[in-house]
Amino acid sequence: MFLYQGVTAQETRFGIKGGFNYSSIVGDLTDGLKFRFSGHGGIFLEIDFSEKFKLQPEVLYSSQGFQFSTDLAAIQNGGTAADDNDFRTNVQLNFLTIPILGKFALNDKWDVEFGPQFGFLLNQVTKIKSLDESPNVDADRSGSISGNFQLDYGAAVGLEYKLTDNVSVSPRFYVGLRNRLNGLAGAQNYNAAIQLSLNYMFR
Repeated sequence: MFLYQGVTAQETRFGIKGGFNYSSIVGDLTDGLKFRFSGHGGIFLEIDFSEKFKLQPEVLYSSQGFQFSTDLAAIQNGGTAADDNDFRTNVQLNFLTIPILGKFALNDKWDVEFGPQFGFLLNQVTKIKSLDESPNVDADRSGSISGNFQLDYGAAVGLEYKLTDNVSVSPRFYVGLRNRLNGLAGAQNYNAAIQLSLNYMFR
């Protein structure tokens, strides 16, 4: 409502978007963590301030997180690794994200976009998949805990390419600026994600 009241004199358009995430955790204590594929979707406004500058606030559901593999034999044998990993753990961090991006037109087709992004953790879903078919190994397991709307914030930068007057694609990179390891002195790591979105603008 604040944005609407402040830009009533500007041309404002509404759109929907969705696409893919490729995300992980970067920084300290992240050895062995891998990126995981997931998705995002939501709505956005495009507010024209001039021919060259627009403001684009968004509200998105965004699934991020990471994955890693664990060698059960290495744990049981005191660090002697086997040839294959026995378990794959997928940690899914589901956020409500609010990017507020400035868009600068390079030409009729290309825009550069960047700005702050705020995220509120809805829940964390952990799925453990057994890669060992032995009957003595526990079956696949999963669990979910509430995120209690824990705040994440960072910076997003990307491009937008207009396919038609209504349809565009936008690759984007996000890196968090809030340290996930506040309880560990000197250690820092952050959420990171590469996104590819398909956007539809109602005109």
